[in-house]
Amino acid sequence: MNVTTSGTATGMPGLPEVWQWQEQLVGFGTRYTGSSGHAAYVDWLAGQLSAVPGFKMRTDRLTFSRWLAREFALTVSVPASAGHSGPVPLTYYYPYSGQTPPGGVTGRLVDLGFYPPGNPVVSGYTEAFWAPARGGIALVRTAPPVFPLDLAQTATGGYVPGQISAVAAIEYAAYAAAQMNPVFQGLFGPVPLLDAKNAGVRGVVVAWTGLPDDEVINQYNPFTTSYPAASGLPSPGDPGCPAVWVGDSAGTELAGLAAGGQATATLVLTADITTGAATETVWGWLKGAGDTGQNIIINTHTDGPNATEENGGLGLLALARHLAALPSRNRDMYFALVTGHFQLPQFSRTILNPAHPEVGQGAVSTWMLDHPHICQAAMLGVTAEHLGATMWTDDPETGQYAPAGGSEWGATYTMPRDVLSLVNAEKDAYLSAVRAVNASGWPDYPVATVRPGALPAYVGEGSSLYAAGLGTVSLCPSPTYLLQAGDARQPQLLELDKLDQRLMYGQILALAQTIGTLDALPASAL
Repeated sequence: MNVTTSGTATGMPGLPEVWQWQEQLVGFGTRYTGSSGHAAYVDWLAGQLSAVPGFKMRTDRLTFSRWLAREFALTVSVPASAGHSGPVPLTYYYPYSGQTPPGGVTGRLVDLGFYPPGNPVVSGYTEAFWAPARGGIALVRTAPPVFPLDLAQTATGGYVPGQISAVAAIEYAAYAAAQMNPVFQGLFGPVPLLDAKNAGVRGVVVAWTGLPDDEVINQYNPFTTSYPAASGLPSPGDPGCPAVWVGDSAGTELAGLAAGGQATATLVLTADITTGAATETVWGWLKGAGDTGQNIIINTHTDGPNATEENGGLGLLALARHLAALPSRNRDMYFALVTGHFQLPQFSRTILNPAHPEVGQGAVSTWMLDHPHICQAAMLGVTAEHLGATMWTDDPETGQYAPAGGSEWGATYTMPRDVLSLVNAEKDAYLSAVRAVNASGWPDYPVATVRPGALPAYVGEGSSLYAAGLGTVSLCPSPTYLLQAGDARQPQLLELDKLDQRLMYGQILALAQTIGTLDALPASAL
């Protein structure tokens, strides 16, 4: 593939068109699973892919139990001598937590302090923890969401201008050693609301700690937990355990009010709950010219809260246009743009493979198990997620949430089918493509190639492809705003202002070249 600064790859839409798609995505609004914005985005993608020459278009209609928040609020009441009564500023609601009547639920505000992070069973965090708040509203404060990502990932190489691959890997490992990211709170320390419900707690207020309000505002977090019911599913008559988020300073103030023992709180979280709600996975393929009986799966997800979380679909559309324009393709190219990433408890199915141990499965697992003939013939999986992300963090001098300068690390899982092999064609092809794209004038850095670490986590929608035994190239950067449905100043942009157009384009080009290189190799080399 010849990459140039003026054009790009064969058939690839230009940067202005791709960025127009990105603005269109934002225009749909938030795209929580099965919401109207999500349905509009999926329909738009289906229309665009149907127009790609030679693309065989399909959709899978799926149903699930949908929970969508409407109104959320918190007020506190104390005697005048004990403090100030009135509304409490919230950062967001706790997804799939529960529902209240329009007037909310009211009870004594009880501060339960910090809750133990991690697995509730391991930590001993049980219903007994919640007993003091029975019949009331519980306040719990989270630990700062710091996680040694280098425990879950091992860097194998990378690209930073002027550095060799091994040095770039060392630099990424140092960056990943002690990250603070709101995403980690939901992934590694979700609040066990079912325990709270079983203990008779009427509602929960969860307070962020260690992060500025600008960073945690509108964080749709967590997105990996079940509804607090025995079935794990929301139903119209089940209140669950409604919960909301507050910032660090609001949590401290609420703890002070609760300490007097005279504070009551009213928590409002109304929601639309629909059993049997419909949602669609869009997929299809481009026929290869070779008679290999093999294929390559290219995938992403379509649901989420902002401009970057689910813009992988735009990358797949560009890749489809490019691959369709090539004079030939060795293997069939299957594209899967799946629903359900933001309701994984209902859309993730387990694919076990002792040869490829990993923690976590993606929503693509449902599509894979529904179409086993496609996966059985697949040699390689290429995943595109979170394109164009710049780096934002807490400024150590001002304590403010601000751009750190430059791009977020493009962490990319590059794994051969034989994980014990000393040869890694996936990594070599990807890093070669990254170098070529940067040399042509399109930015795509810093990049790190990674593999599952001591805790064998494989983050993102490439996890199920890896679990199924495929070779994989899975781009999955993790900016701190990954789950943020817009900031406080311009929420309607849904983080669009934090994306770099040229970086986004460079990442797509690198994936295009990687696919071309690996498609030309025999299956034995993958």
